[in-house]
Amino acid sequence: MRRIDSPANALLKEIRELSKKSKKRRETGVFIGEGERLLRDLPLSSLVQIFIAEDYQGTLPEGLSDTDERIVTLGKKAMESISSTESQQGIVAKIAIPRVEEVSGDNFLLLEDIQDPGNLGTIFRTAEAAGVSAIFMSRNCTDIFSPKAVRSTMGSLFRVPFRIVPDLREVALLLRRKGVKLYAMHLQGQEVFYREDFIGPSAFLLGNEGNGLSKELTKLADCLLRIPMKGKIESLNVATATTVLLYEVFRQRSL
Repeated sequence: MRRIDSPANALLKEIRELSKKSKKRRETGVFIGEGERLLRDLPLSSLVQIFIAEDYQGTLPEGLSDTDERIVTLGKKAMESISSTESQQGIVAKIAIPRVEEVSGDNFLLLEDIQDPGNLGTIFRTAEAAGVSAIFMSRNCTDIFSPKAVRSTMGSLFRVPFRIVPDLREVALLLRRKGVKLYAMHLQGQEVFYREDFIGPSAFLLGNEGNGLSKELTKLADCLLRIPMKGKIESLNVATATTVLLYEVFRQRSL
């Protein structure tokens, strides 16, 4: 088993660069994941390399032998140099960006220009829990492979099919041609979300935290939904709104 003690090691320099630069992640086709819980269910076919602290007492990804040649042991300073969290967990992995060839199902999310990595990661977690078939993201969404977004998914990144697409409008139109009804969460929505019937094939369009959904996508929606609220609150955080909506869909489909 290989061991590295110096933070100046070229391999560790690459890990730090992958953590900080989305361009580097795109060019190499890999990203960085950290933490026992996140990596527990990592598909071994996606694992490029894994780094563990010399005193690591946790578990390795399921099915990974402790003699696997992809494992590298790090001294204390070396591990500290690549950890992106305040509470270092002692395990960091270099992971191949997943490729989704086909998308199927009848429950989709279309995300336009989501900017906060915590929001995006939370939406992934909620999508998995609520049974979303796939997620489509615009290119201007924050990088789902950034360390904060990856952590926020809590592993859902490995289990929910998703695609980053150049034009969400084309995706929306394609889904409509396949008989999928398009719903948009919108401040000007006239329909209270829980009064709608989501049993049939559905796609939900959600927009940017500051600007909401673009006019172009809003025009494509078959129905504009709203979440009723009291007090002086005008809108909910996009991740919160997504959770409220998806669990109504889940409830209806579970009856």
